[in-house]
Amino acid sequence: MKKWIVVILVILTVLICGILLFNTNVEVEYVPETEIGEVDMRKTMITLYFQNAENKELQKESRLIDSKDLLLDPYYELLNMLMEGPESDFLQKTVPEGTRLLNVELIGECLNVDFSKEFVENASGEEGERKNCIHSIVNTMTELKEVNSVKILIEGEEGKGFSDSGLDFSEEFRR
Repeated sequence: MKKWIVVILVILTVLICGILLFNTNVEVEYVPETEIGEVDMRKTMITLYFQNAENKELQKESRLIDSKDLLLDPYYELLNMLMEGPESDFLQKTVPEGTRLLNVELIGECLNVDFSKEFVENASGEEGERKNCIHSIVNTMTELKEVNSVKILIEGEEGKGFSDSGLDFSEEFRR
């Protein structure tokens, strides 16, 4: 008889627990720590290339930017961010100081980038650093799907380059 009482108590306990679990409508509302606004929803990740301060090699720097800015004029936006320099203290700006962006035009799959004369006049450092300047521009711009090569112009003219580096800007640079 004692066995039956124990069995009945166990069955009743299981039934009561089941009824309580299934009949309880507990709604849990999760509140985010910060509200996600319309601007946050429009953010997109871009990649810029800068020179590592220690080993002088190119390194990626990823940034979140408003995709609305990128849609208006992606070439100017990315090149201006590149010319402003990195956010990280471990990276260095590659575009020479005083350089102005005069024009950017996509012709086919080649992006023609026209810089002011300060691009070559203010270039300093070793040949490797000047090559990093070119490669940082090319690598950054070819992150865009429609750009496969970059041609650099100096004040609208082809063929100019860094005076002692042997880098001739009359060719298209590819990644």
